[in-house]
Formats: sequence, structure tokens, C-alpha cells
Amino acid sequence: MKNLEIIVSGRVQGVCYRAFVLHKANELNIKGYAKNLMNGDVKVIAIGEDNALNIFINILREGPSMARIDDIQKTEIINGEVFSDFSIKY
Repeated sequence: MKNLEIIVSGRVQGVCYRAFVLHKANELNIKGYAKNLMNGDVKVIAIGEDNALNIFINILREGPSMARIDDIQKTEIINGEVFSDFSIKY
């Protein structure tokens, strides 16, 4: 299992991006959360198997149809929180 912090930049707020992320995370059995940041980015904490996380990141690059992804930055988290599901944080 790997724990990643992913920051997604672009037009990712007000376009159902977090709901899209929630749906895809559940499909891939990824735990964690998605949260809007004050600067307009979306922060995603994702915990899962390497292969599932690689697929997930590629899906995050596409986003829903109304979104525009300019950049994705990922950082591995050592000894991060443990989550039982994936949720949207407000």
C-alpha cells in the first residue's frame, strides 16, 4: 500500500471534480479524500496498491468533461492517516 498527496491544478473547482474523484476512487478501491483548496486547486489523499494508484492518477489527469487539468503534483506520504473509505472533505 502506498499513500500519496496529489495536488491537481487547473479548472477543478465548480465542475464536479471532487465527485468524479470520489466515484473513480471507489471503483479502484482507493481510500482517502478530495478537498478544495483556497487557491483553486484540489488536494487528493489517495491510499491504495501501486497499480491502482497509477491508474487513478491517469484518470485524475483527464477529469470530468468540464474540468481542465493544468498540472498534477504527487508526493508520497510516510506514516500518513488511515482511512476506511474515500470521501469529500469540505
